[in-house]
Amino acid sequence: MALRYLFIDFDSFFASVEQQLQPRLRGCPVGVVPMAGVDTTSCIAASYEAKAFGVKTGTLVREARYLCPGIQFVQADHAKYVGFHERIKALIHQHIYVEAVLSIDEMYGKMPPHWQDPEIAKAKALEIKEALAAGIGSSVQASIGLAPNRFVAKLASKRDKPNGLVAIDLDELPEALHVFDLDDITGIGQGMRRRLRNARINTVESLCAASRHKLRRIWGSVEGDRMWHALRGVELPLPETQTRTVGHSHVLPPALRNRAGAHATLHRMLQKACRRLRAMDYFTGHLLLQVKFGFELRWQTECTCFPTQDNVNLGRLLNDLWDGQPKDVPDPTKVGIVCSRLEHRQNHTPSLFNDPDQLRRDRLQRAMDQVNRRHGGRTLYYADAMQAQQTKDAAPMRIAFNHIPDLALEGDAPFLSEP
Repeated sequence: MALRYLFIDFDSFFASVEQQLQPRLRGCPVGVVPMAGVDTTSCIAASYEAKAFGVKTGTLVREARYLCPGIQFVQADHAKYVGFHERIKALIHQHIYVEAVLSIDEMYGKMPPHWQDPEIAKAKALEIKEALAAGIGSSVQASIGLAPNRFVAKLASKRDKPNGLVAIDLDELPEALHVFDLDDITGIGQGMRRRLRNARINTVESLCAASRHKLRRIWGSVEGDRMWHALRGVELPLPETQTRTVGHSHVLPPALRNRAGAHATLHRMLQKACRRLRAMDYFTGHLLLQVKFGFELRWQTECTCFPTQDNVNLGRLLNDLWDGQPKDVPDPTKVGIVCSRLEHRQNHTPSLFNDPDQLRRDRLQRAMDQVNRRHGGRTLYYADAMQAQQTKDAAPMRIAFNHIPDLALEGDAPFLSEP
């Protein structure tokens, strides 16, 4: 018996937070949308009441209305969701050490040896559920998986949603995984599905039956070996990861769907990315711009540079790239920037030539970061972002799957640390 991992997956997190904060929404189908009153946008989350009608992440608003006539749409408030996440993490940490946070609604902990017995492990899971209900609210529920490794614990947390509790022990593996679909397994996307299909593997049962050598051949790397072991509950050391990109994207609100608005929003996002680079002590050597014109035409352009984290240098590059935008196209509807080829300060070789202006700008931008951290991210900014800064819907904070924003760093509202 070795239930070493406790994996927590929150059920319809964004929608359940809204239901907790707004009692009128409890028991009702809810769709969380990026912008209110826009039928061309999609749901970024749906409550279980809405999912029962076929509404899910990515469902267009107009389609969601057709599928579920009584659905209530709520505009997303990402700062609110991050705040709930931080409260939840602190609460769970009182009951089990949170080993890692994988996303806004997923985290896991390792069970000490004296908690790994199935009865004790389940009791600990129920204790966490009771603490969540008491400390956060009954609408924010979590499904918990218990297993010998993190991979199986994550799958177990999906088996009995919502508010489930499933334990899968070593002696049940890999047969207990046959009930899942290949789509349930993180890391098996469309490309890997094609490879598996070509190898006549169409179910988790056939995946489990495949030899270690066959999986290595399908994956084309040691990741196939890792999958074979993971399916059997074996815990292998995780490969080291590093930050590879910093970026932001945003669907433009109607007021900014013009060239000037898109340009200002790109600068707004670039300045936010530069704050993140400085906070993480990273420099970027590559800037990518992405623009969607109308709802069909996608355009992108890029350039390389001497590694920097300076707003002014990167802003000039952005302007040069922007000058090459296509003509005679519809108005822009979505923009994005990505900073890549990152290097940490420890590996950064500064310029051999002293530039007094650069040194002054470095000090200025550090001071701006401190002011924005305390008074909100729109307090001090460079003028290129003026139009976007004055529009409240421009480039707000967003939660990516593998990135939970730091409210003090990326939030637009003031952040005051507790005494």
